[in-house]
Amino acid sequence: MAHLIGHVKGPVINTVDELQEKMELVSAECMFTVVAKAFHQFEPHGATGVLVLAESHFSAHTYPEDQLVYIDVFCCATLFNPVACSHVIERVFGATDAKWHIIDRLP
Repeated sequence: MAHLIGHVKGPVINTVDELQEKMELVSAECMFTVVAKAFHQFEPHGATGVLVLAESHFSAHTYPEDQLVYIDVFCCATLFNPVACSHVIERVFGATDAKWHIIDRLP
């Protein structure tokens, strides 16, 4: 089990539609099993989203005014590779910079 926490800098994501599209692309590439979704649009801009995974969760909170997206992925799948996942997130979100912390969650 691993917990990937961090942020990507560079993307300007203003809407739920933009965020949901990117999160679903990451989920497909990382082979997550999405079982539920919740998204919220902030005014005048910004969005937050959570994908509930069979393997745990994937959340993202956008701050378009700062070109930041904060990300949290907790996955208990045995094949989950948090470093590979961070690279997928950076590519899909169009990051120019990123900071990550990986926490091993051993039972």
